[in-house]
Amino acid sequence: YGAGADDHGSTLVTRGAGPILRKGTGGRSSVSGIIATVFGATGFLGRYLVQQLAKMGTQVLVPFQGCEDSTRHLKLMGDLGVPMKYNPRDEDSVKAVMAKANVVINLIGREFETRNYSFGEVNHAM
Repeated sequence: YGAGADDHGSTLVTRGAGPILRKGTGGRSSVSGIIATVFGATGFLGRYLVQQLAKMGTQVLVPFQGCEDSTRHLKLMGDLGVPMKYNPRDEDSVKAVMAKANVVINLIGREFETRNYSFGEVNHAM
Protein backbone atom coordinates (compact mmCIF):
# COMPACT_ATOMS: atom_id res chain seq x y z
CA TYR A 1 0.00 0.00 0.00
CA GLY A 2 1.61 3.13 -1.15
CA ALA A 3 2.39 5.23 -4.12
CA GLY A 4 3.64 3.17 -7.03
CA ALA A 5 3.07 -0.21 -5.39
CA ASP A 6 2.87 -2.92 -8.08
CA ASP A 7 2.06 -5.86 -5.81
CA HIS A 8 -1.73 -5.63 -6.16
CA GLY A 9 -1.91 -8.61 -8.51
CA SER A 10 -4.30 -6.82 -10.83
CA THR A 11 -5.02 -8.50 -14.15
CA LEU A 12 -6.16 -5.30 -15.85
CA VAL A 13 -3.85 -4.19 -18.61
CA THR A 14 -4.07 -1.03 -20.67
CA ARG A 15 -2.25 -0.42 -23.92
CA GLY A 16 -2.28 3.07 -25.34
CA ALA A 17 -5.76 4.32 -26.09
CA GLY A 18 -7.14 0.80 -26.55
CA PRO A 19 -9.76 -0.82 -24.40
CA ILE A 20 -9.04 -2.30 -21.00
CA LEU A 21 -8.65 -6.06 -21.37
CA ARG A 22 -8.61 -8.66 -18.66
CA LYS A 23 -5.68 -10.99 -19.24
CA GLY A 24 -4.79 -14.27 -17.68
CA THR A 25 -2.59 -17.33 -17.90
CA GLY A 26 -5.05 -19.33 -19.96
CA GLY A 27 -7.86 -21.65 -19.04
CA ARG A 28 -11.47 -21.08 -18.25
CA SER A 29 -12.53 -17.42 -17.95
CA SER A 30 -9.12 -16.13 -19.04
CA VAL A 31 -9.42 -13.50 -21.77
CA SER A 32 -6.75 -13.05 -24.43
CA GLY A 33 -8.37 -10.12 -26.23
CA ILE A 34 -8.91 -12.15 -29.40
CA ILE A 35 -12.44 -12.36 -30.79
CA ALA A 36 -12.81 -15.14 -33.37
CA THR A 37 -15.78 -15.96 -35.58
CA VAL A 38 -15.70 -19.67 -36.41
CA PHE A 39 -17.96 -20.72 -39.28
CA GLY A 40 -18.60 -24.46 -39.07
CA ALA A 41 -18.00 -24.54 -35.31
CA THR A 42 -20.85 -26.99 -34.76
CA GLY A 43 -19.19 -29.62 -36.96
CA PHE A 44 -16.71 -32.34 -36.06
CA LEU A 45 -13.51 -30.30 -36.41
CA GLY A 46 -15.18 -27.09 -35.23
CA ARG A 47 -16.07 -28.36 -31.78
CA TYR A 48 -12.41 -29.21 -31.06
CA LEU A 49 -11.17 -25.90 -32.44
CA VAL A 50 -13.68 -23.93 -30.34
CA GLN A 51 -12.56 -25.84 -27.25
CA GLN A 52 -8.88 -25.00 -27.88
CA LEU A 53 -9.62 -21.36 -28.63
CA ALA A 54 -11.66 -21.06 -25.42
CA LYS A 55 -8.79 -22.60 -23.41
CA MET A 56 -6.53 -19.87 -24.81
CA GLY A 57 -8.96 -17.20 -23.63
CA THR A 58 -10.40 -16.38 -27.04
CA GLN A 59 -13.97 -15.13 -27.18
CA VAL A 60 -15.55 -17.31 -29.87
CA LEU A 61 -18.52 -16.15 -31.94
CA VAL A 62 -20.32 -19.25 -33.23
CA PRO A 63 -22.53 -18.52 -36.23
CA PHE A 64 -25.17 -21.19 -36.76
CA GLN A 65 -28.18 -21.78 -38.92
CA GLY A 66 -31.17 -23.83 -37.98
CA CYS A 67 -32.37 -24.57 -34.48
CA GLU A 68 -30.94 -23.16 -31.27
CA ASP A 69 -30.09 -26.67 -30.04
CA SER A 70 -27.34 -27.09 -32.65
CA THR A 71 -24.92 -25.13 -30.44
CA ARG A 72 -25.91 -26.75 -27.14
CA HIS A 73 -22.84 -29.03 -27.03
CA LEU A 74 -20.54 -26.01 -27.40
CA LYS A 75 -21.90 -24.27 -24.29
CA LEU A 76 -20.15 -26.83 -22.09
CA MET A 77 -16.76 -25.89 -23.52
CA GLY A 78 -16.44 -22.58 -21.74
CA ASP A 79 -18.18 -19.34 -20.95
CA LEU A 80 -16.49 -17.45 -23.79
CA GLY A 81 -18.64 -18.82 -26.63
CA VAL A 82 -21.38 -16.66 -28.13
CA PRO A 83 -23.84 -18.46 -30.44
CA MET A 84 -25.16 -16.17 -33.21
CA LYS A 85 -27.92 -17.13 -35.62
CA TYR A 86 -27.28 -16.16 -39.25
CA ASN A 87 -28.42 -16.85 -42.80
CA PRO A 88 -25.52 -17.89 -45.06
CA ARG A 89 -27.37 -16.69 -48.17
CA ASP A 90 -27.79 -13.17 -46.76
CA GLU A 91 -24.61 -11.13 -47.16
CA ASP A 92 -25.64 -8.60 -44.48
CA SER A 93 -26.22 -11.43 -42.01
CA VAL A 94 -22.74 -12.84 -42.68
CA LYS A 95 -21.16 -9.38 -42.33
CA ALA A 96 -22.97 -8.82 -39.02
CA VAL A 97 -21.55 -12.06 -37.61
CA MET A 98 -18.01 -11.07 -38.64
CA ALA A 99 -18.26 -7.40 -37.63
CA LYS A 100 -16.95 -7.75 -34.06
CA ALA A 101 -14.27 -10.35 -34.80
CA ASN A 102 -10.59 -9.72 -35.42
CA VAL A 103 -10.09 -13.34 -36.59
CA VAL A 104 -12.40 -15.28 -38.95
CA ILE A 105 -12.05 -19.04 -39.43
CA ASN A 106 -14.07 -20.90 -42.07
CA LEU A 107 -14.55 -24.63 -41.55
CA ILE A 108 -17.57 -24.89 -43.84
CA GLY A 109 -17.05 -27.14 -46.83
CA ARG A 110 -18.60 -30.09 -48.61
CA GLU A 111 -17.32 -32.74 -50.98
CA PHE A 112 -20.81 -33.22 -52.41
CA GLU A 113 -23.97 -31.22 -53.07
CA THR A 114 -26.95 -31.37 -50.74
CA ARG A 115 -30.61 -30.75 -51.29
CA ASN A 116 -30.35 -27.24 -49.83
CA TYR A 117 -26.93 -26.07 -51.03
CA SER A 118 -25.00 -26.62 -54.23
CA PHE A 119 -21.29 -27.37 -54.21
CA GLY A 120 -20.52 -23.84 -55.42
CA GLU A 121 -22.68 -22.17 -52.76
CA VAL A 122 -20.95 -23.97 -49.91
CA ASN A 123 -17.33 -23.91 -51.07
CA HIS A 124 -17.10 -20.66 -53.03
CA ALA A 125 -19.96 -18.28 -52.27
CA MET A 126 -19.64 -18.54 -48.49
